[in-house]
Amino acid sequence: MAENIPGLIRYNRSQCMQCKIISEVKEYHGLDLTKCPEGKELLLKGEFFQWRCPQCGLEADISWPCWYFDPAAGLGVALVPDMDSSEGEDALRTMNRNLDGLVRPDMMRRAVGNFYAMQEVVRVRDLGLDDRAVQLVKPLIIGQLQSQGEVVWNGFFQGVSTPDPAEEPLHAVLYASIGPDKAPEYGRPIYWYDIHLTNRTVVHTGVNEVVFQMCQRMLDQMGVPADDGRFHLYDLNWAISCHNQMQQQ
Repeated sequence: MAENIPGLIRYNRSQCMQCKIISEVKEYHGLDLTKCPEGKELLLKGEFFQWRCPQCGLEADISWPCWYFDPAAGLGVALVPDMDSSEGEDALRTMNRNLDGLVRPDMMRRAVGNFYAMQEVVRVRDLGLDDRAVQLVKPLIIGQLQSQGEVVWNGFFQGVSTPDPAEEPLHAVLYASIGPDKAPEYGRPIYWYDIHLTNRTVVHTGVNEVVFQMCQRMLDQMGVPADDGRFHLYDLNWAISCHNQMQQQ
């Protein structure tokens, strides 16, 4: 990783899983694009949270508390490891309490529990999508994989592509049609996700535009409040809870 990132730096120690040597880890706790314009590229490439053992060369991804700030995009993301655990609500309340008097309605603030989720928020913001609709897609994809016997840890949005309508439908994609008499539209955009299984396998899959718009309409029906400049946590657990609530109505 680049060694010239400005901001708060702390030093920690980590043990290599392969050779067991204990070495120093340089943690950058701030990624402010006004001071480090290349910070977004480092984050999206996975280099920002990448560690390399000085003894055996093993590369590993690690996370630490970090703040991502991009005023041009109106985006602020706070990474708090394990934010999606049972202690996440208390951490979120503390973050917003510390924000009193500094709220900016033009700033979308998100809290995440790992660096994959931080990458996801940045990608979604760049594409102008609603990150909450992006989250609502995940239980549908994961449910499909679970029906095939897969055990899933989590999933993260990767991007959008438009396949050639003349090509055969992509077998990994979850397609849906608008009505019972209409076939799915295979040539429209595909919203791609990397789904991480508990055996460390990553399944690259997605949904078509119809499925994504179903989730967008679901979000509208739920009446989720607009952004208010405070930190919010929208993750897989939140999405599963939303689907459960809609099924009970």
